[in-house]
Amino acid sequence: MGFLYDLLGRFHPLVVHLPIGFLLLGLMMLVFDRKENRHNKIICFVFFWGTFSTLVAILTGTFQYVREGYPWEDIQGHLFLGVLTFVFSFLMYLKLKDFNYFNRLPQKFLGFALVLILSITGHLGGNLTHGKYHLTQPLPDEMKQALGIEVPNKELVLLPETHRQLPFYSGVIQPILDQKCVSCHNPKKSKGGLLLHNFKAIMDGGEQGAIISTTMAKESEMLRRIHFPKDEKKHMPPKAKTQLTKAEIKLIGQWITLGAPESTSIADLGLSPQLFDSFFPKDETGIYPDLKIAPLNNGIMDSIRAEGLEVMPLYKTSSLLKISALNSPGFNDQNSLVLLDAKDHIVDLDLGQTQVTDAVFEILQELKNLTVLKLDHTEITGNGLEKLSRLENLKEINLVMTTLSKTRVEALFSFSTLEKVYLFGALDHEESIEVPDSLRAVFEMGNYKLNDAYIEPI
Repeated sequence: MGFLYDLLGRFHPLVVHLPIGFLLLGLMMLVFDRKENRHNKIICFVFFWGTFSTLVAILTGTFQYVREGYPWEDIQGHLFLGVLTFVFSFLMYLKLKDFNYFNRLPQKFLGFALVLILSITGHLGGNLTHGKYHLTQPLPDEMKQALGIEVPNKELVLLPETHRQLPFYSGVIQPILDQKCVSCHNPKKSKGGLLLHNFKAIMDGGEQGAIISTTMAKESEMLRRIHFPKDEKKHMPPKAKTQLTKAEIKLIGQWITLGAPESTSIADLGLSPQLFDSFFPKDETGIYPDLKIAPLNNGIMDSIRAEGLEVMPLYKTSSLLKISALNSPGFNDQNSLVLLDAKDHIVDLDLGQTQVTDAVFEILQELKNLTVLKLDHTEITGNGLEKLSRLENLKEINLVMTTLSKTRVEALFSFSTLEKVYLFGALDHEESIEVPDSLRAVFEMGNYKLNDAYIEPI
C-alpha cells in the first residue's frame, strides 16, 4: 500500500490549487452579491467545494510530508494554516446555510480572515517549492534591508592570479557556508544547536556532538549530511533550500580531509587550481574579442535581415554579432556587400552552403573582428584566401567540401592566429601536404592522416 500513499502525496501540488480557486471565487461573489443577496445558493455551492478541496489538499499534503521526508519545521506553519483555512471555510459555509448557531459569526470577519490565512498558507507553500525568499528575492538589496530581510552573501568569485594566497578556510570554505548554511545555523537561529558562522562554532559542533572528525574525515557528520540523498530527512541543506554544488561539496570534503585547517593557504596545501575553476570569473566572450562598441542601429540590423540572414548578439548584453545564412542558400557575393555595414560588429559568420565564391574575400577582409568563419559546401577555391591573413582575431575557419589546391591550403600555414581549420573533403585525394609539427592540431583534414611529417590519403 505504500506506493498508493506516495501517489496520493504527489497529487498535492495539483489539488492545492482547487481550494485557492474556489475560495477566492466565493469571496469575490460575496462582495459582488453583498447588496442584492440573490446568489446565496451558488455561493454556498462554491464554499462547499472550497471546503471539501481544502480537506483533500490537507490529506494529500500530509501523505507527501510523511512519505517524502520533509523536515517538520519546514512544513508545520503551512500545515497548521491549511487546517485553519479548512475551519474558516467550513464556518463560512455553515453561516451561509443559515445554521442558527453560526449566524452569530460576522461574515466580514470570516471573509477577511480567509483572505489573510489563504494568502499566508499559499506563501508558505510557495516557500517549500520555490525557496524561502521566492517572492522577495527579486527585490533590490536596499529594499530587502529596509524590510528587515536578510541579504545573502554574494556568489563566491576567486581570481586565478591571486586565489592561491587565500587561506583555504576563510577565503573559500566559510564563504560557501555563509551562502548555503548560515541562514539556519547562526546565533539568532541555530537548528540542532549548531552554529556555522565561524571556525570555533564549526569545530564545537551541535547538540549531537562534533560535525568534523580530523582523524576519520570520511565519517565526519558534516560530510555525511551533505552526501545523504536529497529526499533524506537528514540531508543538508534541506531539500527546500539552495543546494551545494558539486564543486562546493568537493572543496568542503577536501578541507575536512586535510584536517580542517583554519589559516593555511591554498598554496601551502598544494591544492590544484582545477578545484577552483567553478569560482573563477566566466569569460562570456570565449574565443571572441572582448570589445565595447556601440550597438548597431535597428535600420542596419533590418537591412541585414532583409538579405535572409539571421542576426544574433554574441551574448545577451553584447553589441558583437553572430550572423548566419543557414536559411538563405541563395545568398551570393553581391548580397555580401551588406556585411560591410556591420564590419566592426561581426565576430561569427556562417556562409556555409550558399552561392558565395572567391570574390567574397574582398568583403571578408574588411571584417576586422571576425573570429569564426564558415565557408563549407561552397564554390570557394581559395583564390584570394591570403587576404584574410590581415584579420588579427580570426581563429577558426571551416572550408569543408570546398575545392582547394595544395598551394591554397599551405597559404593558411602563415595565418598566425588560426587555432582550427576544417578541411574535410576540401583537397584532391591525389595530393599530400607537408604540415609543420606545430600545426598538426590545428588542421583537421578528415579523410587524411598524418604519417611523420606528411598527410597521406587513406
